[in-house]
Amino acid sequence: MDVIGPDEAVGEWRLGDDAEAVLAGIAERAAQSDQHGIARSEIDALADAGLLGEALEPSARQREIAERIAMADASVWFCWTQHQTPMKTLAAAHSGDHVPVVEELQDRWLEGLRSGRYLGAVAFAHLRRPGPPNPVAERVHGGWSITGKLDWVTSWDIADVMLVMVRASGDYADKIVCFYLAAGRDPAYLSGMHVHEPLKLLAMSGTHTRPITFDQVMIPDTSVAALIDFNDWQQADAMKTIDVNPASFGIIRGAVQELREIAEKRQNPQLFALVESFATQARELRRRAYAAIDSNGPADERISLRAQALRMAVDAATAVVTARAGAAMYSGCSAERRVREAMFLQVQAQTARTREASLSLLM
Repeated sequence: MDVIGPDEAVGEWRLGDDAEAVLAGIAERAAQSDQHGIARSEIDALADAGLLGEALEPSARQREIAERIAMADASVWFCWTQHQTPMKTLAAAHSGDHVPVVEELQDRWLEGLRSGRYLGAVAFAHLRRPGPPNPVAERVHGGWSITGKLDWVTSWDIADVMLVMVRASGDYADKIVCFYLAAGRDPAYLSGMHVHEPLKLLAMSGTHTRPITFDQVMIPDTSVAALIDFNDWQQADAMKTIDVNPASFGIIRGAVQELREIAEKRQNPQLFALVESFATQARELRRRAYAAIDSNGPADERISLRAQALRMAVDAATAVVTARAGAAMYSGCSAERRVREAMFLQVQAQTARTREASLSLLM
């Protein structure tokens, strides 16, 4: 039983039976995916149910999909959400200087990304780090020489295509080079490109996240979809990271649902009261958070709401551990996985401003 339910802005729209069955299957296999890695069949099932590819409109529906997938398995959600950036970037691309054949890239990848036949991956978190760029793109005849390391490339093993965003150097130091590579399902083996073993992570180890090192890897202009201004990108990214992540509410919904099941099994009045308290608070916090996004509300308010949602995700997951008692100590149980997922969101897409807001709640 989903105690919290969808946001009011979703309206009368609902997932179809096929989509509900896919999400139920993802939830059933979450422990296996966490331990052994997400199977590509999970992503294909989402695509077949119309849940991967072009974003749903209005945005409330896309947020509901994100919440429901994270509620079932946050690792699947993380691979799912990575897909949007390579698709949108390629759709918006136009040919120009040093990007001569954008239409060919679009012909190769875009329809498959939009339909969900192809899964996209993206690497750009390194652009948020202070200090010298790493990796870096140097302009050479006919393309770019890429040197450095991508610490986090999610979905590599199950993705078809990867968008890599790299700061340029020299006369192009104010630019980001956006290029596309065939990913792990059928990779492009480029000289000097080294794909390392999957990372062993506290959470999200099932996301096939690997480091990739570039040692003067030649990327031809024919693989480049865009050269974008770094300062413009940085400003746009800063506005995205101030907002609540729908996955936070997905983890809250999953934890509160599990707490309700424990309460029903034990017929425990305290747990029933706790479920109602979490549900009421989550609905109100979500309403305020999404309203602030849709109305382009003040940044400080949106950052505060994001921090509150992250804190509630931790609290709800912790409540399940407390309620389950000793049973929650078994490795691989849903309570343990959800706590780790909630902790992952404390790190994912955090900036100095959002991190400060989260830490202030602990003081």
